[in-house]
Amino acid sequence: MTTRKMRFTVIGLIALVLLLLILWLLWFLFRSEKSPEVGKEVETSQIDETEIVSTLKEQQLKQEQDTRNLAAGVTSVAKMFVERYGSYSNEANFQNLIDVLPLMTDTFAEETKNFIAKSILPETYYGVTTKVLTVTVEKMDEAKGFATIRLNTQREIAKDSPQNVSVENQEILLELVRLEGVWKVSSANWQ
Repeated sequence: MTTRKMRFTVIGLIALVLLLLILWLLWFLFRSEKSPEVGKEVETSQIDETEIVSTLKEQQLKQEQDTRNLAAGVTSVAKMFVERYGSYSNEANFQNLIDVLPLMTDTFAEETKNFIAKSILPETYYGVTTKVLTVTVEKMDEAKGFATIRLNTQREIAKDSPQNVSVENQEILLELVRLEGVWKVSSANWQ
């Protein structure tokens, strides 16, 4: 009987060890299966937060880019206008102003035409070449379609001879309005 008891004891211990081993293995497997899910949840929430932050940044960048594009449109019109409007030669018979009439509102264009009609050209040489140095958008309301832009310019002024040149910095303040989707200058005031 002792051998028989011993066999049952050994078989029981082996069964117990196998049962504990199976339980430990099942516990390890269930824990392993749950851990990745928890990790996945954390990763998913991190991805979701990252995607949200990324999406917000993309939206902010798009808004900033749209704003810059709108400002670029109005500033490029302003820059082109000022460099032509501010460049003058008495030998060109106000061609600088005639060239920018399409960039003006009807009212400002009429005022400019009246100025040209009333002006007397000087007999001695007089010429100005204007270059824009900086452009600052002071006010802009895209919805209402108006903008105020300050441009700092460098002007080369030739008197009596094209070789007799002096250089000045001068600011000009432009008021622009958007008419039918196109920016037009409604006023230009040298400062």
